[in-house]
Amino acid sequence: MRLKHPDMRPTGPPVRLRFDGREIEALPGETIAAALAAADIVAVRQARSGAPRGPFCGMGVCFDCLVTVDGRPSQRACLTKVEAGMDVRSAPVATPRPPEPTAPAEEIACDVLVVGAGPAGLSAARSLALAGADVIVADERLQPGGQYFKPLAASHAADPSTLDRQFREGAVLRQSALLAGVRILSEATVWAAFSPHEVAAIVAGRSTLFRPKRLVLATGAYEQSLPVPGWTLPGVMTVGGLQTLARSYRVAPGRRIVIAGNGPLCLQTAAELLDGGANVVAVLEAASHPGLAHGRDLLAAASAAPGLLLEGLTLANRLRGLLHWDRKVTRLLGEGRVQRVEAGDWAIDADIVALGYGFASSSELARALGCAHRFVPRGSGSMETLANAEGRTSVGEVFAIGDGARFGGAQAARAQGMVAAAAIAADLGLKAPEPVAARRLLGRSARFQAALWRLFDAPPFEPDAIDDSAIVCRCEEVTAGELRQHIAAGYDTPAGLKRKCRVGMGRCQGRYCATVIARMTTAEVDEFGLFAPRPPAKPVPIHALTVEQAEWSGHKDFVPPDMARPRETAPLPVETVDTLVIGGGVAGSCLAYWLAHEGIETLVVERDEVNLQASGANAGSLHVQLLAFDFALDAPPANRAADTLPLGPASVALWQEIQRDTAEDLEMKVCGGLMLAENERDIEFLKGKIALEKSRGIEAELLGTNELRALEPCIGDVAIAAEWCPGEGKINPLKGTYAVVAKAKAMGARFRRGSNVTAIERDGTHWKVTTRRGEIRAKRVVNTAGPWAAEVARMAGVDIPVRGAPLQMVVTEPTAPTLSRLVAYAHRHLTLKQMGSGAFMIGGGWTAGLDEQHRLSRALRGSIEGNLWIASRAVPALAQLHAIRIWAGMNVNIDRAPILGEVPSLPGFYNCVSSNGYTLAPVLARLTAEMLAGRSTSLPVAPFLLSRFG
Repeated sequence: MRLKHPDMRPTGPPVRLRFDGREIEALPGETIAAALAAADIVAVRQARSGAPRGPFCGMGVCFDCLVTVDGRPSQRACLTKVEAGMDVRSAPVATPRPPEPTAPAEEIACDVLVVGAGPAGLSAARSLALAGADVIVADERLQPGGQYFKPLAASHAADPSTLDRQFREGAVLRQSALLAGVRILSEATVWAAFSPHEVAAIVAGRSTLFRPKRLVLATGAYEQSLPVPGWTLPGVMTVGGLQTLARSYRVAPGRRIVIAGNGPLCLQTAAELLDGGANVVAVLEAASHPGLAHGRDLLAAASAAPGLLLEGLTLANRLRGLLHWDRKVTRLLGEGRVQRVEAGDWAIDADIVALGYGFASSSELARALGCAHRFVPRGSGSMETLANAEGRTSVGEVFAIGDGARFGGAQAARAQGMVAAAAIAADLGLKAPEPVAARRLLGRSARFQAALWRLFDAPPFEPDAIDDSAIVCRCEEVTAGELRQHIAAGYDTPAGLKRKCRVGMGRCQGRYCATVIARMTTAEVDEFGLFAPRPPAKPVPIHALTVEQAEWSGHKDFVPPDMARPRETAPLPVETVDTLVIGGGVAGSCLAYWLAHEGIETLVVERDEVNLQASGANAGSLHVQLLAFDFALDAPPANRAADTLPLGPASVALWQEIQRDTAEDLEMKVCGGLMLAENERDIEFLKGKIALEKSRGIEAELLGTNELRALEPCIGDVAIAAEWCPGEGKINPLKGTYAVVAKAKAMGARFRRGSNVTAIERDGTHWKVTTRRGEIRAKRVVNTAGPWAAEVARMAGVDIPVRGAPLQMVVTEPTAPTLSRLVAYAHRHLTLKQMGSGAFMIGGGWTAGLDEQHRLSRALRGSIEGNLWIASRAVPALAQLHAIRIWAGMNVNIDRAPILGEVPSLPGFYNCVSSNGYTLAPVLARLTAEMLAGRSTSLPVAPFLLSRFG
């Protein structure tokens, strides 16, 4: 329905659009979500399981309102304005479009970039502009104002004097910022901060790079909702999402509305809906009714902010017949949309339910920049940015203010903006008034907030109380029961769970599940207790980032630091084993698997979590042909990479054997691989490469244009030929390693986490290996530490030429089946495939960076752009998708061939290290197991012995 207000009116006549063939009336200036809500359409898409979904957050965070608009898939209904004649569909079906040329990112230098146009951001920007600074504000919403001010949308107009205080204050702050000279960029999605001076955004559909001298993060907060059965049903949304529909767009879906949560926002939203004519049937407050024991808190609140307290008391009194204290939603029921609410032993029918059980700071950008944080267990939890009294973070050029840093309310946010502005002005050599009044306001606001939340003190979040059937991860539809099973099986960290069951891998980037997952796995969540911060902060359209970058050969030598943050660290007694394997990636896991088959007692030690570092960050390609940069027409005959060619088919066959033996679906397929050519130079390159590969027993042939298109119709027109290698394939590396580990354990192999090796020395007939968790004595030691293998070998007394190579991968949102084969490119860095989930995995060795201070590998913007450019050139349909995850892993640099076997000068010390680790892990581990068992190897290993280095 459209809400009533005596002083608000539409700005123009209605237009019409179509939703799944149904004609809908809409107002110019409103969003698709608002138009659908006015028509009481709450289900707008389907999840992967087929379950219906609808708008939830109303602010572009949850990505549950994705629709296809005029053939463009994955458009957020809550942030997309309606247009006359628009065709909106729930199915994600893209209309093929000719590729559009993409310009390099527009670079904009400024004194200060403010991310977020809420109370904190606008206040800081205004004060800085008045001091003479060049200030830009970037905000994702359609209009500045943020979640607090929620300005009236362009679909409506009103005399400002007739609006409430919140509307008026927001309008004044926006206008004063503009008059001061602030440049406000709305509909600007900041998707990454690579450094304080390199901030990437999509502005009006174009890639933009900001180069500020100072960065202000005023990113606000988003609402938390308890994971209860049914909370993903259409018609269930956040309180703030429902309030946005009511305040900004003057609409409300449904006929019976229940608002449930904790805090005064529930009361305000209920009153605003009632004023507009909506039917609110109940307001459920999780806190108990304040009584005489709260008298001191009431006095404190009245002393700090008497006007705000009076407004709250007036609202509570007005809603007295609808307001139910000490009631928390426990279950939501319905078919196709929500129909009933249960709160313990109390229930009521409803077709719209708004949930709001606290707020989480949007600290994604600050975490990505390496700013210090702390976990606050308010609600389900929030990772808050640590900053001094001026808002300066541990990264000196970065300021974090408002609810995006720590939740404190709108008044505190405005004051923080003014205080931070004074400090930034001083940094820039500008003069700004001393914010004396703002500091006093901060003190009063802090006292008011403390008293307020004592009055609204709700029972604490209890992870153990979540119903097993409740979905925890909305994007990947993972239930609490499934998570508990995985935790019991040993996947008891957020990182382990993410790799095991994809939790947190969806479009929302874990915003709604990360803190719940963390609380389910530990009682004390630390600064690094959530999923690692990775770009993009929000899904980013690939077409905007496809910029050609220069290719290169090889990576810089790099010695990777210890990036482990182990959860399990308790000391263990000394023990003796036959074979100790150092490194719990895919190589070490496969070795444990084959040694268990041989009946050899094995212990694998890993300093972090199994499959967490290089192996768990792998793209999952199973290579049989040479990679483009492993061959050159004018190279000398000796080619170490060519020596490995016989290993590829043997290892792929072993992966198939492992899949059968484990009885697990590893999403492993021998689908064949293509290497594309787009000119005669590429074709000559492929002819020479094919000749070499055939000489080493690899099946390969050159395909012409017609044969290529018949095999893969999605390949771009620029490709005129391709090498076809039918033996190549793909695997899900998250499933592959874990299946191997589980089977190895079932056969008697043991794995120990958190056991960083600190010393290795010979002690008589045994090796004595010292770890952080205790001493281990072993007859044989096998070094499978991948990028860290040189460090392990050095402790034993031998140098091996192994270096780390940070590189990055990109994953898209899921889409319909498009590509069947593995795709590479002549003279280009690319591996491309479509996974079982429907997502594209884009890799190929584009280099990444490393932040040694924070022990994190980091994606590089240039590598992202170059990787996406060549991927979209290979498969143009990629340009219509969004990149949802970008991460940096660690590869191995040797001499393009593995290092195997016993070190001659160190009896009982073996190496098993490779730069093509995931493909070759099974065969290299098997060859190593054969050597350890004292048998002849099934394939020659002489080319891979350490002795080749002299």
